[in-house]
Amino acid sequence: MKETELILGVAGLPPESARNCQQELSPVPNGEFKKSVNGNLLFLETAERRRYRSVISCRDVNSPLIDGIWVGSQLTVGCIQNLWQSINRGESKIKLIRPAVDGSVCVVNRIGKPIRFFKSGTDGVELRRPLGERVFVCFRPWLTMRVINFSLETDEWGMSGGWKLVLEEV
Repeated sequence: MKETELILGVAGLPPESARNCQQELSPVPNGEFKKSVNGNLLFLETAERRRYRSVISCRDVNSPLIDGIWVGSQLTVGCIQNLWQSINRGESKIKLIRPAVDGSVCVVNRIGKPIRFFKSGTDGVELRRPLGERVFVCFRPWLTMRVINFSLETDEWGMSGGWKLVLEEV
C-alpha cells in the first residue's frame, strides 16, 4: 500500500516517513499594488512569471531521504495539492497550467458527475465533444522547484519524527 501520493524527484521516501503529509501551495509575489491618480487600487504584475511556493510537512516515524536535497537544490515535485481549471461551455479542450501527474486528472460537471475525456500530452485535456455546460478539471501538478529551506525533527521518547520542506517554483 502506498503511504503518500507525494513524489519528490531527487529524494526518496523510505517506509514510515511520509504518511499524512500536508502541502500548502501559495503564489510567489510577482507584482505590486499601486494607487492611480483617482485613488483606485491597481495591481501591476507579469502573468508569464506566475510561480508557486510550497511548504510540505509531515509527522511520521522516520525522516525522508535527504540525499541530494540542500538549500538551492532543484527537484521535481509531484504535488499532493490539487489544482482546478475549467472548460467553458461549447469548448472541448484546455491546456493545463502545469503538467499533470499521471493518473491524477479528473473531469466533472457542476454536480460532480464524471465526464469522459482523454489527455493530450502532459498538459492537455480534451473532451470527446463540446458540452452545453461548463466542466471542471482537477489534477495534481508536476512542479520544478528549488529548495529554500528544510528541517528535520525527532521526538526521541515519542519515537516519532517530522520534517518540513520549503520550495519555490523555478
